Amino acid sequence: MNESDATDLLTALYDRWYIALVRYALRTTRNYELAEDLAQDTFMQLYQALRAGKTIEHPKAWTICVLRRAMNRQMKYRNLHEQLDELEIAGAPVAEMSGPTDVRDLLSVLSPREEEVLLLRLETLKYREIAEQLGISINSVNTLLARALRKLQEATSRHVNEERTKRYAKKPVTRAS
Repeated sequence: MNESDATDLLTALYDRWYIALVRYALRTTRNYELAEDLAQDTFMQLYQALRAGKTIEHPKAWTICVLRRAMNRQMKYRNLHEQLDELEIAGAPVAEMSGPTDVRDLLSVLSPREEEVLLLRLETLKYREIAEQLGISINSVNTLLARALRKLQEATSRHVNEERTKRYAKKPVTRAS
């Protein structure tokens, strides 16, 4: 498809479909700016696909599929960051804790591969980039990150619970005779 045909198709679809696409993304993301960005990226990908010569029989359906994938990636990314935020020692001040407050102590509960994937993700590499760098699949990256986060949460919450138990344990009452 030449540039003129691709532009005409994209303009017509954009005029009819953009607002509906943004609303659809907004229902999932609950963030208007993010929804607009995702919709605009979707149309840009459509334009690039058309210019690359791909035949897209149903452009509306194609844009919905691309938008869903982008929203899923965005929600996974958001969920991962929320989980990492929760790892800040489950709300307990680090200064009051003894035990695994050092990052190395926390990371010791992970397998070497889980630690490697987590550290790469913390460097803001995308799942695809981590998979390429380590020579594993994207699904493996997802699984390893989920396991690592679960282990870290268990380790920190176990430690926090132990600290709370020590702090609030009832001392035996002794009566003077």
